[in-house]
Amino acid sequence: MNLPLLRSAVLGLAMLAAAAATVAITPTVKIADHQEKVDLQAIVPSQFGDWRVDPNAGAAVAPSADVQANLDKTYDQILSRTYVNSAGDAIMLTVSYGSQQTQELRAHRQEVCYAAQGFDINNLSHDTLSIGGHAIPVTRMLAINGPRSEPVTYWFTMGDQVVLSRTERFLVQLKYSFSGIIPDGMLVRVSNLTRDEQGGYRAHEAFLAALMKAVDRKSADKLMGAPTGHAS
Repeated sequence: MNLPLLRSAVLGLAMLAAAAATVAITPTVKIADHQEKVDLQAIVPSQFGDWRVDPNAGAAVAPSADVQANLDKTYDQILSRTYVNSAGDAIMLTVSYGSQQTQELRAHRQEVCYAAQGFDINNLSHDTLSIGGHAIPVTRMLAINGPRSEPVTYWFTMGDQVVLSRTERFLVQLKYSFSGIIPDGMLVRVSNLTRDEQGGYRAHEAFLAALMKAVDRKSADKLMGAPTGHAS
């Protein structure tokens, strides 16, 4: 076999192998189609413990039109509520669910979304919440816009796992891809208006603990990921 023909044969085989590999890891089955349908309105109670929805409260920061368009593409459901307790404390909760999660999640990191709304992002950090047997790796930040001071705690899930970094999201997505599965996922965010940043985070944790105690185990696992903890 002459050299040009050999090169052509090798190139052809390489292209076939690449095509086969692409087909092999291209997910085709949505995990959401093989599980009970997620209904955020049903999963998240409007009243639990000392907390109840405040129907008169204003919504959390409204996204810009372009951000909202991206959210609508990524998420099938978005639940946004403000809860108050008997002491008059208020916590804003947003839960977004998408039946097919991809690397597009990186475009919806909350520090990016808040910055797009004119907020200054301070003290961006990571922490781990221990709630009901779940170790939840979360992102925290203090978002400031004029007199508005808003501590924020949030996390993403992909499939049955909380994902923190881009690498984690990629690895989880790759794991599902090799099985031909498209994972679903959630964004869970809590925030409140206070100048006491650390006190705000403690309030978030207490609120989330009460919320997760009020939902059934299956729903809690959906919101917080599998209870096996987070591998760092």
